[in-house]
Amino acid sequence: MSNRKSQVGDAALYMRLSRDDEVQGESNSITNQRKLLRKVAAEMGYRRTREYIDDGVSGTTFNRPAFIRMTDEIKEGLVGAVLVKDMSRLGRDYLKVGHYTDVFLPENDVRFIAVNDGVDSDAGEDEFLPIRNIMNEWYARDASKKVRAAHRLRGMSGEPLGHPPYGYMKDPENQKRWIIDPEPAAIVRRIFNMALSGMGSEQIAAALTKENLLTPMAYWDAKGIRRGGGRRVIKSPFSWSCSTINGFFDVQEYCGDIINFKTTSKSFRSKKRVANTPEGVMVFKDIHEPIVSREDYERLKTKRASHPRKRSAVTRRNIFSGLLRCAGCGSNLNFHVNQKNSNITFYSCSNYLTGRRNCDSTHYVRADFLEKVVLADIRRIVKLARVNENALADSLTDAAIKDVHTQSASLRRSIDALRSRDAELDRLFEQIYEDKVLGELSTEKFALLSSRYEEEQLAGRTKVEQLEDDLHALENRAIRTEDFVRMVKQCKEIKRLTPKLLNQFIDWIEIHQAVKTDGVYRQRIDIYYSCVGVIQLSEEVQDIVPMKEVTLDTRKGVRLANSLSQNLIAESFG
Repeated sequence: MSNRKSQVGDAALYMRLSRDDEVQGESNSITNQRKLLRKVAAEMGYRRTREYIDDGVSGTTFNRPAFIRMTDEIKEGLVGAVLVKDMSRLGRDYLKVGHYTDVFLPENDVRFIAVNDGVDSDAGEDEFLPIRNIMNEWYARDASKKVRAAHRLRGMSGEPLGHPPYGYMKDPENQKRWIIDPEPAAIVRRIFNMALSGMGSEQIAAALTKENLLTPMAYWDAKGIRRGGGRRVIKSPFSWSCSTINGFFDVQEYCGDIINFKTTSKSFRSKKRVANTPEGVMVFKDIHEPIVSREDYERLKTKRASHPRKRSAVTRRNIFSGLLRCAGCGSNLNFHVNQKNSNITFYSCSNYLTGRRNCDSTHYVRADFLEKVVLADIRRIVKLARVNENALADSLTDAAIKDVHTQSASLRRSIDALRSRDAELDRLFEQIYEDKVLGELSTEKFALLSSRYEEEQLAGRTKVEQLEDDLHALENRAIRTEDFVRMVKQCKEIKRLTPKLLNQFIDWIEIHQAVKTDGVYRQRIDIYYSCVGVIQLSEEVQDIVPMKEVTLDTRKGVRLANSLSQNLIAESFG
């Protein structure tokens, strides 16, 4: 024996067992591996050994606790040799196994021994080692395909593949079916009702916290229900957060649906879950009893997608909280009370009042006047739906179709270009893989190029998913107008504005700065209705249900009035 560090340092006995390996029987058990490696280490003269065990971890990932600890101790110079039962115990990823056997271990002067495969780095380079690595990877690939096939078969049949969300539990008599868990289901219904009434996530979270209601994780923990992922430390079982509240609004399962294949992995090597494409997601509607009506769920989801900004809590009446935007800079408009006359409330651009003056105008609008105008416009739309539903539907559909035509072509061109590059990257990867097998490309160069290609491909596919979502939403606008018309028709007489009514009808309202022309102040206000945006009615349709003038006397010499639904006028007189 030489005097190399590998002959005198500690021998690392690395053992790994995955769930797939357990099926093969005792030969790959941790007990068997330990017995074999201890015997071989003793025969080779290693008196000190260190054992590293990853039990129940796949060989396609190298994010294993014991393996990471072993590599750290190798870097510290504590290990002189690494012994494994066979190459598959080290891993089943051809590229990464090659990195450790060809680069990492030699650089740290560590001997590598795979007992059953007859591999010993001290005996010289093994020409068959890359082939063994490829075979191990193929095994993992084949096993992954079988697992995925079984998983997909279950998912395609409508069987839920994940845990039931908060509010549901597995049926004790049929584990493949979800039933309502009464106590948390009542809280879920309450959360949706509060959100639909105009309350923000912070307000809802504060209300539940004040009542000492258990958070979802605390509830499951109290009931002894195990959930996936690492063990979470619950600091306060009654402390609800905005993120927890917001998470409820994306759970379509509350409508009674089963959503399978929401996430996927890019390959059998990667354990990271990414969002699936819309085409890959399977939706099975009305499988179990709903907690929330589909209409309420869709209305709230559409609204949140339109204006995700948080709403601030106020003590005075502020029914437009979170709905007003500055046309100049896009910032929210803040609610204010006149210091000299507390009966006067108004809104102005939050960005203008910061002191930095990043917005050039206040975009001031009186709250009482805004209420009158918005109420009048909603009443007009409701009346039009009753008097001539087809006229309203045609106006909304024509606007939606025009918008789709102008934007969809650009989105499709971008998607086609990204998909073309994706196919090109597949061809490039196959080419460098063949060059590596034929010895025309080094392992290091192959790893570098393949890593770059995979990163670019992942970024491209993520962008395609985003663009496809945009295109899907765009093409659905014409369909969504039907939902809006149906919602409007269901409304009875509207006597006054409420937060729930505003949240039902309107996504946001854009306020422009008033401009004085020929002694008249003109202020444009754009109302973006749910699903359809700004409603632009033709003169012919406007004549069916004309907009009545709304007036409001303010200070002496000024009267506020409006002409059309989106054009407000402040007239000076006297």
